[in-house]
Amino acid sequence: MKNDEFKIILEDINEKFDIVIEGHKLLNEKFDRHIEEDRAEFKEIRNEISFIKKDVFVLKQDVSILKQDVSVLKQDISVLKRDVSELRIDLNEHRENTELHRGKKTEKAS
Repeated sequence: MKNDEFKIILEDINEKFDIVIEGHKLLNEKFDRHIEEDRAEFKEIRNEISFIKKDVFVLKQDVSILKQDVSVLKQDISVLKRDVSELRIDLNEHRENTELHRGKKTEKAS
């Protein structure tokens, strides 16, 4: 093999190495872009999860307040039923004790 042939082979090998190195650089750049895109996407997802957690916390508080309100309403309705029942009894007693109604048959308040 002559010196010129050896130089040609070395130049060919150098060109192939340059192509491989360039391909390696392109792949690294592509991976870096994907890594940055993934980081941005994960950050966005993390923010959305944070907002969802806050919304769930607020909803839990609202539900707790609603439960308390319903409990108070149930108590108020119970008191109201008792008061209406007592009023009904008082009204019926009043009717029975009134001179105008003594001789007449009346329907009791229901």
